Amino acid sequence: MTRSTQHPYCKHILSASLLAMVLLCTTRRAEAQSPQLPELLQELSVQQDSIAYINTLGKLGALYMMINLDSSFTYAIREQEMAERYHYKKGLADAFDVMSFCYALRTDFNIAGIYGYRALQLHKSLSDSARIAKTLSNLYLYYRNMGRPEDANNYFYEAFHMAARLPALQDSVYSILLMNYAMRFYRDSTRKDSVLWALRTAADISRKYPHSRLPLYIAAYAADTLVMQGRGKEAEARINRLAKVALNRGLPYVAMDIYNRLEDYSGLGYRTNATRYRELAYELAKKAGCIELNLPTLAGLYDYYRQQRNIAKTSYYSREIMRLAAQHRYQQGEDQINYMAFFLKEQSLQQLARNNQRQQQELEHVQLRRKQSQFIIAGLFIIVMLLFILLYSRRRQYFAGKKQEQALSGSYTGVALKNVALRANDEFKNKLINIITNDFRAPLQYISAAAQQLRNPGASQAAMAASVREIAMVSGNTLSIFDNILKWIRMQLSGFAYEGKPCHLNDAASQALKQVAPAVKEKGLVIVNLLPAGCWVTADREMLYGTQLHLLWLSVQYAQPGSLLVLSAWNKEGVVYTRIIADAGSGADDILQRLSGWQQDMQALSFAITRDFLDKMKGGLHATAGEGRYLAFTTMLEQVKNTNG
Repeated sequence: MTRSTQHPYCKHILSASLLAMVLLCTTRRAEAQSPQLPELLQELSVQQDSIAYINTLGKLGALYMMINLDSSFTYAIREQEMAERYHYKKGLADAFDVMSFCYALRTDFNIAGIYGYRALQLHKSLSDSARIAKTLSNLYLYYRNMGRPEDANNYFYEAFHMAARLPALQDSVYSILLMNYAMRFYRDSTRKDSVLWALRTAADISRKYPHSRLPLYIAAYAADTLVMQGRGKEAEARINRLAKVALNRGLPYVAMDIYNRLEDYSGLGYRTNATRYRELAYELAKKAGCIELNLPTLAGLYDYYRQQRNIAKTSYYSREIMRLAAQHRYQQGEDQINYMAFFLKEQSLQQLARNNQRQQQELEHVQLRRKQSQFIIAGLFIIVMLLFILLYSRRRQYFAGKKQEQALSGSYTGVALKNVALRANDEFKNKLINIITNDFRAPLQYISAAAQQLRNPGASQAAMAASVREIAMVSGNTLSIFDNILKWIRMQLSGFAYEGKPCHLNDAASQALKQVAPAVKEKGLVIVNLLPAGCWVTADREMLYGTQLHLLWLSVQYAQPGSLLVLSAWNKEGVVYTRIIADAGSGADDILQRLSGWQQDMQALSFAITRDFLDKMKGGLHATAGEGRYLAFTTMLEQVKNTNG
């Protein structure tokens, strides 16, 4: 038998051990130290609560990961069975993680991936980011060992980025992913700096966790640096010390991994007693129950002692090879677990459970349909009898009540129409009276006062010219108001029919801005016109201008001196929204309340007329107050989709 120089799994032994650390660093904080075993067994015997009992089983399963795989797998099975019975997702996910680890160390990465994926789905349903990152890292290792690098990369980078975003209390997960990164790119010269950074960062984090196995692996990698510096003996001594620490802590698997680091030293220029360390590693693999990982070591030991003609050693390792070859892959002794048989049995049980559940559902469905049919038949018979009785009585009532209904309907319709007409006329009359008494009184009084000043013989020519300009401006505003009132009156009359036409929104707003320019100047307002140039709406041109003028006039009236007045517009789903925002100070909410009572307030009346205009144009108007001070008037009109305007 010739020794394979590079078994496909050898290069990933440290990665597999890191997988173990990922699974061990759980929220249960189960540290694989054999002194804990009596404490956990005592804890298991006194547990009364079912969930606590399941958690203790999980701790024992995690404890045995680095000690003996069969024991770890046994506790994981018990945890899985109880977690399924009590529908405890977290316990079930922990059991799947441990079982996944055990199959991975038996080098059956396909089954390991199945259990890892089950655990991942449970962690996602619990929104446990830390556990999700750990399981993703495990899946990366499985797919990498299966020779599927693209899938492995996807899991690796997803786990790495998720772990980097975890809070400081869960940074142990990040340190594990950093170590995975260093292991993956350790031989890549282009990533030398990033690998050193990953090792340093992982070492800094691991100091917060004195019982973690991570410092042992980091120190083992640091020993490589000593070899490259020509200090091979120091590196070998450090490896022996680290392996001894691992064994003292009850971690034979970790010690085996550390001894395997010496395999790479010959490539770095330092030769060790490889045979001695291979023997140590193989015996530790037997103790930990993961011989599959060290089959190349067994072959190498057999070849070496055969060449040395050492009959005793050759016979021993020959018997080991024959024993392993004659046994089932997962059956290493009568008192140990057949992993493959368990998996196949579990798959069969799950399939049987699914079949039973489907048959039960079909049976219940048939019974339910039978009962429903019986109820339907009985119900139909009763309904038919009742229908005959009901139809006979209703036929008699129908003809008698039809005449009464027609008479009442006609009278109610007439009364309702008259009532609506009376209310509309009354409201129209009240609004018209308020307009006449308010809209014209103030401007006419102002014109009268200005005319009185013109009669004053002592007035200067400049003052008289200013008065004439003011009279002209006020008269123009009054005429504009009168035009709006006439339009509104015409709109209220029964013969008015609205015909929407394409109107340019910016033109109407520009005309209205010119009309309120003197008031804007007087209050020192700054106009911010954000209206788009090509915005067309379906409206009546004069009514559109009236709505813009009224809303601008209200905004100027309520705006604080020296503030901004912002005009904007946008379209959404065929509707053009126009908004005017004014800074009204701290009284914006009070202004909104006053605008609802047009009978007592002239500005509220103007707001009501504007709303009437927009309603006639099949649009709408909303007034809102933002942050208690910003008054916003928003209008809605239909957008013109195709225009050459």
